[in-house]
Amino acid sequence: MPLFYDEALIQLVRQRLMQDRRTAGVTVDICCTDGCICLMGRVDRLEQAETAEVLVQGMLGVRSVLNNIVVRRK
Repeated sequence: MPLFYDEALIQLVRQRLMQDRRTAGVTVDICCTDGCICLMGRVDRLEQAETAEVLVQGMLGVRSVLNNIVVRRK
């Protein structure tokens, strides 16, 4: 897939995560290669990491999701 396709998909993933109330305040780094999304970052709750993955998996054009989001220890 062309690089501009991956860049567009990154922007769509970022928007989707910002629009969902469960992940809106979360800072997640997003990488994409040939429609394969990698999520990286730290969150406060496991639910946030799981929700981010589920939201991205359901997107058109996403082939796979690698969830490398880590839950902070309290």
